[in-house]
Amino acid sequence: MKIADGLKIIENGWIRKPKGFRVKFQKQVETGIEDGYSPPAEVAPLNSDVTAWRYAWKLWQATRTAAENGAPGALYNITVVDDESHPFRFYGTGEFETYNPKRISGDEVPAMEADDEK
Repeated sequence: MKIADGLKIIENGWIRKPKGFRVKFQKQVETGIEDGYSPPAEVAPLNSDVTAWRYAWKLWQATRTAAENGAPGALYNITVVDDESHPFRFYGTGEFETYNPKRISGDEVPAMEADDEK
């Protein structure tokens, strides 16, 4: 078998490598809750899960006061997803994490919770 043929087999049967990462969240606005991604879908994704997790953590830290007050601008259920919007495990623990988990309009409480020290 030629190497190129073998690489095609491996690519089809191997664990898929994400093409990028986004931070997924729900944002409190004056009229309710909106789902969002950063960077948005029309912009290139982040190329590192570590960068995406640090960015998610900073967004959480920057909006904690607003979240505690339920004020516009608060971000809830902040997590990192891959290019297909599947949750991506936190690089430090190998677990799924969600910063500022909150039940929104009958949705299930996220199973992925983060503690304040992360």
